[in-house]
Amino acid sequence: NSKIRRKIATLIFEAGVIFHSIIIGLDLGVTTGSEFKTLLAALCFHQFFEGVAIGTSALSSLESKGKLLMVNFAFAITTPVGQVIGIAIRSTYSDSSTTALWVQGILDCVAGGILLYTGLVELLTYNMTTNGQFLSRPAAQRFALYISLWLGAGLMALIGKWA
Repeated sequence: NSKIRRKIATLIFEAGVIFHSIIIGLDLGVTTGSEFKTLLAALCFHQFFEGVAIGTSALSSLESKGKLLMVNFAFAITTPVGQVIGIAIRSTYSDSSTTALWVQGILDCVAGGILLYTGLVELLTYNMTTNGQFLSRPAAQRFALYISLWLGAGLMALIGKWA
């Protein structure tokens, strides 16, 4: 059933975003100096677009207002929770220690992998290759949507490089 599949994809996407948001919140919490302002600015844009993505996905697949509120609330609190953890461990955290680099690298890889899988396999594949509603649109409109997708991906990559 495609409705159940979309719900599962949304929940997997939400789990990946939550995990990712805690990690970037943690990263922001331990960052000091001039890097903090740059990272904060990049994360504001990044989190905004992530919020739009998860909200759009949830809105199209979850019918219950309670579930929508729960998904939005979970997204809204995760980065601040990560920041609190980061601030709490800031005094004992050494960003150049081998252990910190390994832990951060592994957590970033897991979060990134979940987001890539969900975005490419679950969301993009369904919405742009097998979705009858999308395929029935005029070719020019589909082309504009593909261009928008690539522009959005490019902007997110630019924001990621800036951070």
